[in-house]
Amino acid sequence: MANLLTRIGFIDETSVKTNMAKTTGWAPRGERLVDHAPFGHWQTQTFLAALRHDRIDAPWVIGGAMNTRMFDLSIATQLGPTLQKGDVIILDNLAVHKSPKAAQVLKVIGCWFLPLPPCSPDPCVAKNSPLDCFLSAPHPSKWPSSS
Repeated sequence: MANLLTRIGFIDETSVKTNMAKTTGWAPRGERLVDHAPFGHWQTQTFLAALRHDRIDAPWVIGGAMNTRMFDLSIATQLGPTLQKGDVIILDNLAVHKSPKAAQVLKVIGCWFLPLPPCSPDPCVAKNSPLDCFLSAPHPSKWPSSS
């Protein structure tokens, strides 16, 4: 089983917006708070990578939000060259991950995508990652007994 760990990768991305800087804050009584926002361009940068058990493969930063065209390009130019036949790439449920073009690139290499199942149908709980799904799942001690 330990030999199979080298065959598994998990694609994930995160984005940073420069407008996430706080616009309010606290200052000592009677003093004005002065601070600066980084760059001040109010743009988005997205970091995409394949997480392996021992490393990060194909790290890539793009200007802007992730879309299907950029995802296809990252699979073809960044991740594809790092893969070997039989690798499995696990994806979360982001809509751009359902790209047939990216799946075809992996198929040519001899790899495939494995999408994660949807999280809990509870609309009140924000699900942002597989960890959120895991943490919101019922604990085994609260499962109904089979007897």
